Amino acid sequence: MEHPEFSNGLERETQLAILKRSSLKPLFITTVSIDGDNQLSPLSDAVYKSVLEPVLSQPLQTLEQSMTNFSEIKKKLIYTGLFKDVKVSLDREAKGAGLQNLPEDAIKDYNLESPIPTAARIFLTPMQFNNVCLTSTTGDSQSALGGRYSFINTWGKAEVLTLQSELKAVPFSPNRGERNFEAKLMVPLQKNPSVKAVIDASYAKIDLRDLNYVASEDQGLQSQAALNIGVQKTWITKNLSSAPFLYNGLSIVARNIASANGSEKSKSPFSKSSFVSHFSFDNRKFFGLFPAFGVKLAASNEYVISQKLGQSSDTIGSQEHSFNKFAITAEAHRPIFKNRIINSLDIAFGGIIPTVQSTSTTHYMDKFYLGGLASLKGFERNSVGQQGGDFFYKLRLASSFKLPNTPSDSPLRLQCFLNGGDVFDGKLDNFYGAASSGISLLYKSRLANMDLTYAIPFSYRNQDIAKPGFSFGVSLSLY
Repeated sequence: MEHPEFSNGLERETQLAILKRSSLKPLFITTVSIDGDNQLSPLSDAVYKSVLEPVLSQPLQTLEQSMTNFSEIKKKLIYTGLFKDVKVSLDREAKGAGLQNLPEDAIKDYNLESPIPTAARIFLTPMQFNNVCLTSTTGDSQSALGGRYSFINTWGKAEVLTLQSELKAVPFSPNRGERNFEAKLMVPLQKNPSVKAVIDASYAKIDLRDLNYVASEDQGLQSQAALNIGVQKTWITKNLSSAPFLYNGLSIVARNIASANGSEKSKSPFSKSSFVSHFSFDNRKFFGLFPAFGVKLAASNEYVISQKLGQSSDTIGSQEHSFNKFAITAEAHRPIFKNRIINSLDIAFGGIIPTVQSTSTTHYMDKFYLGGLASLKGFERNSVGQQGGDFFYKLRLASSFKLPNTPSDSPLRLQCFLNGGDVFDGKLDNFYGAASSGISLLYKSRLANMDLTYAIPFSYRNQDIAKPGFSFGVSLSLY
């Protein structure tokens, strides 16, 4: 009588032997067809030839080699960002006419075993893009109107050119607000679409008058032009649940501050060149746009290679100041009681560390700021600390509850929160910074985003501008 463990072991060895023999079975890829590409803007033949090169250049290969090559082809097509799913099927060609192109001596490499004529089919599921978006935002501290238009795969290179502009204004204030324009181009490499070349150019004109978080000597009309050139590398997890990426590039910034009457101020012009890195990982799941589960981690670093701050005409020379600026943010979400309650934790901190001995100060646009619905509730926008600082930390704990008679995956939630943080220069004397608690009614979807908050600040200093009571922010998007 055979022992059952011996029989099971023998059966597994037999299956492994069959799989090993099958993996060495020779195939001859006679045709490769692609179905499902966007007919209005398909990928170019050059891109397809580059992606399919492992199969087109060597059509005679084993089953194992074919599975490996088509797996890499699937990854590359997904890395283009144009497809949410790619499937591959290998079918035996009925007539076998493709073997006529097979060299006679090629079969010798496979122990005289005749290869199987195989037709490969690739099925693509395109992503659904919104090329146009208009967004209107209204809040108690700032209002904005913006738009975005994207040219996607216009040249057949899987490139994305995005143009966006935004106008911001401070309600009931003579302040002219802010005007932004940005153009960003991302082009994947043909042989390795997970790597993309990035060119980003932007221009902003900002009215700094009557802003309590800007020093009086810096208040005026700020103009800024920036150019960023870099490379972005993306990874995709096996289950396609996340796509972490790493960006490295060079940034060049030029700034100019003028007084209200248009005359140039003493601290202009300003120029800065730096090496920028940014890493992001995000596997969160959402109800609408409300994060319900998962983790998001982001880390950025800016190493300033050179920075020049011009002085007034009666002063000779300029100030040189180099520094390294870093920031790390992390958030985690966990649902309990069948999604009825979602607990969230947000942590963020960062700093600016001088790399050379210098007496010059950090430009106000390079500093860290806290305060407002988007960063620290219960305080005026950017009004924690003494007009920004070189270091900051922030912590938020929140529990979001499902409202009665709403689905468990509803993006409408009632949230209780506790948040605190500080912005400072130099050494931190204590951790007793600005803090508040309160309750928020939140709604987050693709078309609308609402935040109605009642906050109670319970810890603040003379330099902090607390904002007890109600705050609100509403944005509407049209695609």
